[in-house]
Amino acid sequence: MSEENIIKFKIIISLKKLLEKGKNLQKEVTDNKIVYSYHGVASNALLRKATINDTLNGKTSPKATTLISIVEAMGFTMNEFGKEFDDISDDEVKIFLNENS
Repeated sequence: MSEENIIKFKIIISLKKLLEKGKNLQKEVTDNKIVYSYHGVASNALLRKATINDTLNGKTSPKATTLISIVEAMGFTMNEFGKEFDDISDDEVKIFLNENS
């Protein structure tokens, strides 16, 4: 697998982890600004829902500006995204590929 594909899958996994964190935070905090639905992210990022869907389902690789918009629309920082990204192991990428193929 190419390095570009590995990066693409790590981005997808990272974004999905942030969405999951948002779901968990939403249950715990009543006044939180974390967004965890594709529609909510699209609305906050001023992007089409199809763009969010294509990115999170691996159909497209986001440009840097799109990625930043998505992360910030979820209510997270790029630092938080980077931590998720850095923590993903090669085994997690393999598991993700097996589950989504």
